[in-house]
Amino acid sequence: MCLAVTSDLIQRGNYPNYFQIPVAAIAQIEQSWRQNAPMLYGRFDFAYDGRNIKMLEYNADTPTGLLEASVAQWLWIEQVSGISNRDQFNSIHEDLIKRWRTILPRGSHVHFAACQEAGREDWGNLEYLMDTAFQAHLQVSELSMENIGWNGQCFVDLNNRPIQNLFKLYPWEWIWEESFSQYLSPQSNWIEPCWKMLLSNKAILVELWKRYPNHPLLVETHHFEPQQKFSGKWVKKPILAREGANIRVLQDGQDQGAASGSFYFDDYDKYGYVVQKWVETPLFAGQLPTLGLWMVGHQCAGMSIREDCYDIIGNDAHFAAHYFVE
Repeated sequence: MCLAVTSDLIQRGNYPNYFQIPVAAIAQIEQSWRQNAPMLYGRFDFAYDGRNIKMLEYNADTPTGLLEASVAQWLWIEQVSGISNRDQFNSIHEDLIKRWRTILPRGSHVHFAACQEAGREDWGNLEYLMDTAFQAHLQVSELSMENIGWNGQCFVDLNNRPIQNLFKLYPWEWIWEESFSQYLSPQSNWIEPCWKMLLSNKAILVELWKRYPNHPLLVETHHFEPQQKFSGKWVKKPILAREGANIRVLQDGQDQGAASGSFYFDDYDKYGYVVQKWVETPLFAGQLPTLGLWMVGHQCAGMSIREDCYDIIGNDAHFAAHYFVE
């Protein structure tokens, strides 16, 4: 569904204003899509009420929590005792290695970059992905986004080595605010590809609901307009934000304050908001879970669970390993 909506938007070339897509980015989005620039991975977040799941959003560009989902919970299921016939939905590690082999020839060099001031989580995810690429027989090196240079012909690292392939754990909307974005071209193989800007934007939830109204896996979502009054309980979310920032609760159109577990960061205000119908989920042992479904390429490769005592799953949420029994 997500790819079908992306295709529709690009075919029409008419991007609703609430996506806040920079004009300079449009050509790169469209060219990367038409060239079938390959994606590596992403994470869908779903609410779960004990029986059904509902898609809350799609972290298509810079999802983290990968190391826990791929490695940590698998080590747990190997080491835990007292649970017979246990299994886990988790082939993330193996599928990442296969995916690297699909999208790049053996021996290709890939630079891996994140913001210099990013925390341990970002750099830990980046280094894990470097390891999967190395296991796929690719050459790898690491640098910060701030140390990417331009030599007049191509992007280069600090050793003046051309950057032919770049995996960046750095959002596309930030890249288009950087001065070096003027040098991006269809020959720039940056992973994730630029067309994923559309999917990592919560405005895609509005388009999904328009195309697939009342779909059992979707939550009703609309572009936020201050004059609109929605009956019932809703959450107001910034179209571009991270770690549960700037989420507010609306009741019959009236602002009820910040959702528990959310925090405010003024930079996210500038992009605009969507409103999403409140999804009621029960507590499990005092915690509210969110299911993460990990995509590698076009296939779902595994599941993770994050849980919190607050309504919003934040940066300090717990990670819970999962298992199935026969």
